[in-house]
Parts: sequence; structure tokens; C-alpha cells
Amino acid sequence: MASFRFEASNAAGRIEQGLIEADSARAARSTLRARGLVPLAVDAIAAGRGARSAPFRRRRFSESELALATRQLSSLLAAGLPLATALAATIEGTEHTAVREVLAAVRSEVVAGHRLADAIGQFPLEFPEVYRATVAAGEESGDLAAVMERLADYIEERQALRGKILAAFVYPAVVTLSRSPSSSFS
Repeated sequence: MASFRFEASNAAGRIEQGLIEADSARAARSTLRARGLVPLAVDAIAAGRGARSAPFRRRRFSESELALATRQLSSLLAAGLPLATALAATIEGTEHTAVREVLAAVRSEVVAGHRLADAIGQFPLEFPEVYRATVAAGEESGDLAAVMERLADYIEERQALRGKILAAFVYPAVVTLSRSPSSSFS
């Protein structure tokens, strides 16, 4: 199944937007009609291996978005959920549209029978190389949940270290700028 981004009108005339999974754009429109919606636009997020439709705007995830999604996924896998189900729940729990769309495309690839590492490999901007390699190692070892948890820890620690380094550089600048002009030599 592929993931589609849709825009549809409900019975009250309000526009609804979201994601839907279907075998084709036609099937997605049929599903929307069955829900009582009038499809206005249905665009494929991932039209096949490595192909993306033009409306899909890519951007690099922030470290906090990646850490949160990784932490959610690791918790769900540790709870014993299958990977496709864990990805679906992570998609539902994500507020950021770009993250949701990428994860939906990844889930579509996983449901199609591809490994998670191969699916995220199609998104090198969103998933750094170390992330992809770690996921591949987790799949090979058979303990993806534990590896994802350690990966989430790594991302969070890296983010905290980056904040400390930034603060270490900002503090001297603030002190230098806040010096009073009266202390300068005349």
C-alpha cells in the first residue's frame, strides 16, 4: 500500500487534510467518498521505491523531532508491537506534518516487504547515515527495539551536548557585549 496526502471537503463544506493509505489514488478517493468526504486533491507521498511526487516538500528533521519519533518507535517495539503497527502508531502520535509524511512513506515500504533500514535509506536528508546504519545493525541482530532505544538516547545526548556547547559560546559573547563603556580607556 502507498501513502497519500489528501484534501477533501466534508458535508459542512469545511476542508479536511490528512494522510490515507490505499493501493492507488483511485482507491484513496473511493475510501474518502465512503467516509462522506469529497476528494479535492490526492497526492502520492511515495509512488514507489525512491520516487516521490512533486508536492512532497522535503526538509531535514530537527534533532528533537527525530529523537521523539525514535523514542516512540522504540517504546512501541519494546511493547511487542509489529513494526508496521508501531510505525502507524508513531505516525498518529506525531504533530509535525513533514515527519508524519516521511514516516507514512517509510511504513508503506515496510508493509510492501522492505526492511526498515532500506525504507529509511530513501530519505537521506531526514535520517543521517549513522541512524540508517544503526537501524540496519538492529535489524541484523534481531533486537531492533533495544537498538532504537539506544539510538534515541544517543540523539538526545547529542542534542543536550550541542546545547551546552552553544551556551558555552554564547556566555562569553554576552559578557563581552554587556561591559560598560565607562570601563574603557580614554
